[in-house]
Amino acid sequence: MGANTPISRRASGTGGFFNVIADRAQEAIAVFDADGVLHYANSSWLKMHGYAHTNEILGKKIAVFHSKEQFAADVLPLLQEIINRGQISGPVGHMHKSGTVVSTNTTMVALKDAAGAVRAIIVYAIDTTEQERLNGEIRNLKVEAEKRMSDLTSTASRLQDRAKELEMVENLLRARGAELESINKQLWQYMSEREQLQEQLQNLRTVLAEKEKEITNLVNQIERQRVEQAKQEHRWKTQYASLTDAIGKLREDIVEMRHQEVEFLDGIDEYPKSVGAKSKLDPEQLKQLSSMAKKFATSG
Repeated sequence: MGANTPISRRASGTGGFFNVIADRAQEAIAVFDADGVLHYANSSWLKMHGYAHTNEILGKKIAVFHSKEQFAADVLPLLQEIINRGQISGPVGHMHKSGTVVSTNTTMVALKDAAGAVRAIIVYAIDTTEQERLNGEIRNLKVEAEKRMSDLTSTASRLQDRAKELEMVENLLRARGAELESINKQLWQYMSEREQLQEQLQNLRTVLAEKEKEITNLVNQIERQRVEQAKQEHRWKTQYASLTDAIGKLREDIVEMRHQEVEFLDGIDEYPKSVGAKSKLDPEQLKQLSSMAKKFATSG
């Protein structure tokens, strides 16, 4: 699978096992000359970039395996550093033949001659796409977990607040329960008093019924007495009218008697004169006789 070029033979000059070892390695390995031309690629490198045979890529520039953005941002800075440092590692983006991005952790090693000039560059790349995907999922899971933890914390805080509210409500309910128990006792007392009052009311109604009967009897009695009194009053009025008539007649009789008395007295005044003329009494005797006659007339 690997390409056996002069540079690769020089790189594997310590026993000729370079191709065998490199092809069996899990890392993607490629060897480029100082101009960035590919001279060797193992099976993992071919697979990583979507190629089936080395003939498809031998002699290609290193830029073939990267997008323009990846080459400018990742590859060139490493190539510049490797001249000074000889070896460097870091994340480098690669481009699959299909155009998909392949994430790698890449190490570049510079092979230099005795004068220190770079003769070849060995690239070791480990495909971290799946790891990056997993890391992304892990990061997303962490973010989600943090969000959920934040939500749980917020929920726990709300639950604590709710628990406090429920505790307050429970205390209020207990207080209300105590109030209701007191009200219940008062209600039972009220009902007991009400039953007593109802019993007293029933007794009072019985007494009132008896009193009503007594009042009815008394009213009937008063009515009878009133009727009797009316009859008696009628009789009294009748008797009074009769007495009034009798008194009127009596008054008339008295007036008549007084007229008769005046006439009688007048007659008495004349009697002594007539008697004196006949009996020849002196005036003194006649005066005495007249006085005696008046006394007799007005006495008893």
